[in-house]
Amino acid sequence: MLKTWLKLFFRNSKKNWLNTTINISGLTLGLVGLIIVLLYYNDEKSYDQWNTQKDIVYKIAHKWGDGQIYDGATNPEGKTVKEVVPEVTDYCAVHSSYDSQILRYKDQSIYETKIGRANANFFEFFPHTIVKGDPETILATKNTIVLSTDLEKQLFGDKESVGKTIKYGKKEYIVTGVYELKKPSVYLPNAIIHKPITKSRNWGGYGVYTFYKIPVGTDLGLVEKKIYDVYVDRYYQKEAASQGITVDDYVSMQGSYPMLEKLADLRLHGQGDDGMLEGKGNYSLLIIMLSLSILIIIISSINFINLSIASASQRAKEVGVKKTLGVSKIGLQMQFILEIVIQGIIAVFLALIIVELLLPIFNVFINKNLTLNNTTIIVQVILLAIGIAAIIGFITALYVSNFKTISVLKGNFSRSGSMILVRNVMLGLQFVISGFFFIGGLVVYAQVEYMSSKDLGFSGEEILVVEFNDSQTSRSKQYNLIQNVFLNNPNIEGISSTFLVPGADNDISLDVTHKDIVVDVKFIPLDFGHLEMINTKIAKGRYFSKDFASDTINSIIFNETAAKRLGIANDPLNKEVGIDGKKFNVVGVVKDYHIAGLDKEIRPAFFMYYTGFDWVRGAMSTVQFKIKEGKKQEALAEIERFWTTELEPGYPFSFYYLDQYYSKTHDIYKKQQTLFFILTLVVIFIALLGLFALATLTIQQRLKEVAIRKTLGASVKEIIVQLVKSFIKITGIAVIILLPIAYYLMQNWLDNFAYRIDMPWWPFIVAPIILLILVFVVVGIKAFNATKVDLIKYLKFE
Repeated sequence: MLKTWLKLFFRNSKKNWLNTTINISGLTLGLVGLIIVLLYYNDEKSYDQWNTQKDIVYKIAHKWGDGQIYDGATNPEGKTVKEVVPEVTDYCAVHSSYDSQILRYKDQSIYETKIGRANANFFEFFPHTIVKGDPETILATKNTIVLSTDLEKQLFGDKESVGKTIKYGKKEYIVTGVYELKKPSVYLPNAIIHKPITKSRNWGGYGVYTFYKIPVGTDLGLVEKKIYDVYVDRYYQKEAASQGITVDDYVSMQGSYPMLEKLADLRLHGQGDDGMLEGKGNYSLLIIMLSLSILIIIISSINFINLSIASASQRAKEVGVKKTLGVSKIGLQMQFILEIVIQGIIAVFLALIIVELLLPIFNVFINKNLTLNNTTIIVQVILLAIGIAAIIGFITALYVSNFKTISVLKGNFSRSGSMILVRNVMLGLQFVISGFFFIGGLVVYAQVEYMSSKDLGFSGEEILVVEFNDSQTSRSKQYNLIQNVFLNNPNIEGISSTFLVPGADNDISLDVTHKDIVVDVKFIPLDFGHLEMINTKIAKGRYFSKDFASDTINSIIFNETAAKRLGIANDPLNKEVGIDGKKFNVVGVVKDYHIAGLDKEIRPAFFMYYTGFDWVRGAMSTVQFKIKEGKKQEALAEIERFWTTELEPGYPFSFYYLDQYYSKTHDIYKKQQTLFFILTLVVIFIALLGLFALATLTIQQRLKEVAIRKTLGASVKEIIVQLVKSFIKITGIAVIILLPIAYYLMQNWLDNFAYRIDMPWWPFIVAPIILLILVFVVVGIKAFNATKVDLIKYLKFE
């Protein structure tokens, strides 16, 4: 019997090859999306799941009154909180950036970019496997370094490393241990140096990540309140008193509220603006992708049911004959279930092949390294596909097995009104979803185009930015040397430096006081000529100049937003402001320009020469070269040769062009644009499959009606209109439902941007028109073919 069923399956599949192809391809597409999303979600969810301490380790974040959330904490917080808050059993602080340095052992040298600085108890919070050394003491003393197994292999080969001295730039460190780095994690240093982060008493600098151990079952809200009280007692009260305001007023303007985040959930659910050093997961995007994958599978399954029933309807006489010959309902049902399960199995294996081919492209798109080697996910998807196919097969089999033998042998079987309604609703839903993606894709395209062409208030064209890599050399001396060497270079128009170029995420902010107004302002130390080099515009006053000695001591320039917040926008010049215990004189205001991406509002900012504060004299992170037009290659070659042979020999040459660098701030939205485009194509394709499926089934069931109309003299045009109008009606209703939903959702998406387009009207016209055209073409072709029906075949029993 099984052999007979398989023969029937292959014969009918060959006969109805188009229906079979659509069934398998629709389910395959849905499974492809689901597998990729599950691999992506599983990878993101796996961060720090290997950590045996994950359920009791929490990172502290701080939320400010203006909505910013800092991932970091202050240096003295951890030690003080452990002493004061009994629920906190231990703490560990790590520096909020990786160090980059050349490591040397004898003749071997490596430039390592992921060196961590941490307290001695680091491995109690992140228990990577200690391969060599005593876990209790490997980070207990100064000038000690612990290497990952990979880094040890690169530096020492097969030789012993523990106890050996390596060069860390110009300093020396003793290797006290080796660990096997477990992945993935929010913090993955390839080497760790001993750095007790307890000495600083600066409660205003958020430069470390601090982790606490808090027992399971502890009231986290209570712990957060106690940490807040620590800040009030050690910092806020004093600052509020010095300004003559209440603590609550101080905190609302200049303070923050602590937030505890569990390590196990940090990757996907961390609330900080930037995430930790290994990046922040996009949970909302994952949920959207997962939901869409499930929705596509559901829609594909509905299509599968419609086409399977359509195919089965064409086999009605076969069913009637089998019933006449005594085949039971169960036998018929098992046959149809088996046929559809085989299609489901084919779909899942095709999906696995396609995923294997697509993963390299997807990995580049999301900057991951996903592989199709997760047995659990593969087994789950195979079972899901078989389950879906079995359900579809059961529904189809139930429909077919209830055919009345006499009726089907005469070529007559009726349509269920409720079934028609369900199919029409699902088809309408498909149009709503595909129309939303069509409109959404056009709106996303318009916003990204706006971001790409908007006037940013500065120009990064022809500006080469080169990064310093040697952290142990005086950067001010290096910078002076660079200026001397390239001052009269014919390929270079100008040289300057700044701590923060547009598009960078390094940040310093300080409280600026004018009279009784205090504003948290982004601090950008720089050299003469930087603001002119990037073509900012002066609103009032002047730029910094070497002609004024005071500009290197106590002069300051604001952007327009800062001047407004401080209440000096109308008459800012020569106003005196207080910053970090020092007085400064306002010499100019520049027009606002975009330092961060266009999704963020322009923050208040002030600019100061590098010598304004002693602690920022060495804060130069980059040098900017204004290259003469058409001289990029020559200038880059000269700068690279000097940099790698004389300035920082042995270090890599790191550079970028400012305009290209800033454009990366909206890369994520370009990816959303691409994602919308792909999803739009997939969903519209699935919707058209659904339309084809329903048109096939509906027209198949109305062929006798078509035959009667032709017999009574109806023209081809009249018959096509009768067959098409119900589908146009469904599309019209879907469009009416779609438009307000699409407008609401896309308006919410646009609201995420501080600088955005007004909602365009044209996508709400173009998308419905194209959908109507597609519906008319697909159904019209099917209807036209139906007009060629064989009249004798469908009327011979009447």
